[in-house]
Amino acid sequence: MLLNRCAKVAVLLPPSPTLRELFAAEELKKYLTAMLGFTFAAEAPVRFVIGDPYRNPAAAEIVSPEEYDSLLVGDEGLLVRVKGDAVLLTGSHGRYDEERGTLYATYEFLERLCGCSLSAIGNPAHNVGEFVPTLDSLTLPEGDIVKGEADLPYRCAIVQYGDRAGDSDHGLNIPFLDWLVKNRYNRILTWCETYEKWKKIGLLPEIERRGLRLTVGHHDAVKQWLPFFGNEYFPEKYYETHPEYYRLEADGSRFRPIPPENPAGQWVFCSRNEGCIETVSENLIRWIGDNPLVDVIALWPMDGRFDQCACPACAKYSKIENYAYFQNEVAVRVAKVYPRIKMDMLLYTNLWECPDGMKLSPSLFCDMSTWAATGLRPCGKPDGSCLANTHFTETLLKWKAHGSEVAFYDYYMTVFGDRQRLTCMADELQSIWKYCKENGILGSGTQIECFNLWNYLVNLYAFARTGYDTSLTLDDHLAALAPLFGDGAPMIAEITRYLEELVDGQGPLSTAADYLNRYADKEKVYALFDEALAAAKTPRARNNIRLMRMEFRYSDLEPADKGHGQPYDRLLEYEDKTGELAYMAVNFDSFDHYVGEGIAFPLSNRDTKGFVPDTWYLLEQ
Repeated sequence: MLLNRCAKVAVLLPPSPTLRELFAAEELKKYLTAMLGFTFAAEAPVRFVIGDPYRNPAAAEIVSPEEYDSLLVGDEGLLVRVKGDAVLLTGSHGRYDEERGTLYATYEFLERLCGCSLSAIGNPAHNVGEFVPTLDSLTLPEGDIVKGEADLPYRCAIVQYGDRAGDSDHGLNIPFLDWLVKNRYNRILTWCETYEKWKKIGLLPEIERRGLRLTVGHHDAVKQWLPFFGNEYFPEKYYETHPEYYRLEADGSRFRPIPPENPAGQWVFCSRNEGCIETVSENLIRWIGDNPLVDVIALWPMDGRFDQCACPACAKYSKIENYAYFQNEVAVRVAKVYPRIKMDMLLYTNLWECPDGMKLSPSLFCDMSTWAATGLRPCGKPDGSCLANTHFTETLLKWKAHGSEVAFYDYYMTVFGDRQRLTCMADELQSIWKYCKENGILGSGTQIECFNLWNYLVNLYAFARTGYDTSLTLDDHLAALAPLFGDGAPMIAEITRYLEELVDGQGPLSTAADYLNRYADKEKVYALFDEALAAAKTPRARNNIRLMRMEFRYSDLEPADKGHGQPYDRLLEYEDKTGELAYMAVNFDSFDHYVGEGIAFPLSNRDTKGFVPDTWYLLEQ
């Protein structure tokens, strides 16, 4: 099929399209207009058909219902078919996939057949981010692109707005949501506070249009569903009316929520208090009824490590036994009213080891952090052995054997102590995801501190893409990213492979960025960036190369005045002798800016000291 510039085409939807099908049509028209200047009509010589043959008669002319069922066998499958004068874009209609497969088919068509790269974002007003070619014509070969189902069903973005990320109402929220679904994330897990802000600013319909599912809870779950001093849902001041619901301390006092706005305390409940279990369950059931887009509740402890409840009922059991008992009892009660709802139990630091003899409800979902009581996992070995076949997987599979579905909570942006500094761990993803698929682990979530996509672009891009399709290698991902950098792509790929090989399991996640900074051949890396910039022929490619280099430069300069290998305090900032760090933060950072460029420099210092930018800081329009 030959498509000429400014051709007239038709986009044919089912008679009653779903939100996802409507969104797929919007996206398709947007990109076809940008690439080829198409105009759209109800009837035209070329047809783009969206939807399945059961609901769209135009689709039934291209694929029969029987063939459709044989090709798309599970959740999130996709089919792109070029046949005659038509292009079919459709996905499976599994139980939980929310027609994401149709969106994936649309993006697969744009990337595989049209030459787009939808793998990066930036300020929409600036010449950065994804690559969309301008074409005079496009030849589409007849045939199919098929992915029968997602290899792993749980590919979650754990979305947080950190110390300096400002309000959840951020200028990159919509581009970020787009980036998630384009790159095969299918779920967002976020804090109660963030979710409530999203509701108030009208972001939930945008999440629904993209078919993303929501897990709500995190470390502020306690304050949401059993609020110490009441909230907008539950006005009762439970700390005053029912102090017995809270942990009995060894000195005979009850847990005290101090300071009230952000208390520490880890698991603060009396786990064996039946009144507490019943009240939390009732409150959750009421809240779920008012929030239908949420299908998983993360009733997590607050952060920190504290002793368990000392009451006689709890004292008979270990801390993890009490914690799991409470979570399981709530899951059972909620499932009686809402069978589709899962309760997400975080297994984290010293709430981690699996006790023997425990029977778990299938409504309980075990979400294991790769941060055990003994510390964080290492990272970077391409064979996956930093996670697969370790005590992390051994323990998670033990929880699975007790009746729960299981997944990992992992850190592909490393952890807070690294202050957004570069580390490279994309080359281990294929092996880890294959291990998960083979062993019945549903997948993983990765913490994403908004907005730092350029800080960890390869890691975060490869994360969900590989989870969706475990046949993909690091080389496949670098080829898909290449259009972002134009003729500079080979040098960016060489840098990435070099740094990936350098980070190879030498220590825990919390020191991986420090190791890279200590041992990288920086002269070599900077020289390759220079080559890439000189080779790139378009402003957008050069700007994207600038952002990749900016993260490496930040990671080089920011810790320069701290002894390598020493404990790294995420609140401690380092002397900025030239003002270069401040210049990055003032001009490009998305933490303190309403938009920024999708890159994060968590620096409070804004004294640029008259720093004069060179070509690396001059974005082109």
